[in-house]
Amino acid sequence: MTGLLFDGTFSTEAVASAGHALVEQLFDEAMATIAALAENWDAPVEEAAADDDDEPVALVEPATWSAEDDDEDDVRALSGFELPALLPRRTEALAA
Repeated sequence: MTGLLFDGTFSTEAVASAGHALVEQLFDEAMATIAALAENWDAPVEEAAADDDDEPVALVEPATWSAEDDDEDDVRALSGFELPALLPRRTEALAA
């Protein structure tokens, strides 16, 4: 982002102005991107440079991981007696 969009005040006019400036900037960037894509949509894609390393890459598991430690996929449902009891509302606290 270029330039200061917000002058430090918190008036609704300043916030609205900063918001409009940001939306206008994003709109201009989006239109420029769309125009660039429209001009080059049928151009061939450049091939990525091939890696110089022709050696195969082997997957190395970390030594600290084990299947017994992996419990992220476990699902545990709480039965009714395991849930904490809800305290009743006090009407005098609500009136205050």
